[in-house]
Amino acid sequence: MRTIRVATYNLYLGADVTTVFTVADAEELEAQAGRVLEQLLGTDFPSRAEAIARLLVREGVDVVGLQEVARWSREVEPGRNEVWLDFLGELLDALARAGAEYDVHALTESFRGGASVAGREAMSVLGHNAILVRRASGLGVLAERTGRFSTTLDVVTKVPGLVIDIARSWGWVDLAVDGRSVRLVNTHHEAWDDRVRALQRDELLTAIASPGIPVVVVGDFNEVPSKVGMPAEYVDAWAVAGDGGPGPTCGQRADLTGESNLAVRIDYVWARDAEVTGCRVVGDRPEERTAAGLWPSDHACVVADVQL
Repeated sequence: MRTIRVATYNLYLGADVTTVFTVADAEELEAQAGRVLEQLLGTDFPSRAEAIARLLVREGVDVVGLQEVARWSREVEPGRNEVWLDFLGELLDALARAGAEYDVHALTESFRGGASVAGREAMSVLGHNAILVRRASGLGVLAERTGRFSTTLDVVTKVPGLVIDIARSWGWVDLAVDGRSVRLVNTHHEAWDDRVRALQRDELLTAIASPGIPVVVVGDFNEVPSKVGMPAEYVDAWAVAGDGGPGPTCGQRADLTGESNLAVRIDYVWARDAEVTGCRVVGDRPEERTAAGLWPSDHACVVADVQL
């Protein structure tokens, strides 16, 4: 039997963008956007990419589902934006430097937003989900598919005409593993609305149905274990093969500094028709931070060994 090592990692957009949801007017929006930019620069994704790459290579991850893979842009002239920080490119380069090359699959948009910054260029962010497959893993990609959830959350702000549509998405790849197939699914569910989150879970289960082949689902479900609501045939990797502790995966400070503040478990690896033989949380220890002391993300990474 073949064991594949899978992981889920929310990379963190780099700033707490939810602070713009409650602004009262356009002037406050510009000021808050400036603070978002300052925080984004402070959380320094290029150095975090190096730390994340070291973790994935150290753990020998074959396939990883990523969330909040951001692409930040600035307006260089009226009507024309230029990408100035590309999380995916930074991470792929860091992985290659760390000794492992990965290919990108099932890349799909999951968040879009932008604002004008007082005294600066306009800025915008486009978030993605992505699946990375390690080239040396020997896994072949047979097919892939992506989709956006039909039920999403609209945030109505106090700024006239400003409505933020938080799209969420999913993607899967069918992998060839020693003559067999396995479906690896990556998803990111709504954080701020229980009803929307539950509908997205149910929509995902319909979209990924694959009778006759094992399925592994990874992602940020934005829900605690007692409420996440996955069907019984999907085994929670941490529950059956973790170290028995609570295994928190989310909660570092927005500026990624200080002692670990992980408090809740909302990131999961689920397996159906496959055996989980090991599961651990990484990216939560002080020695795994960047040279400047930043946590790699506001989430930890969940790594699991799945035997087919």
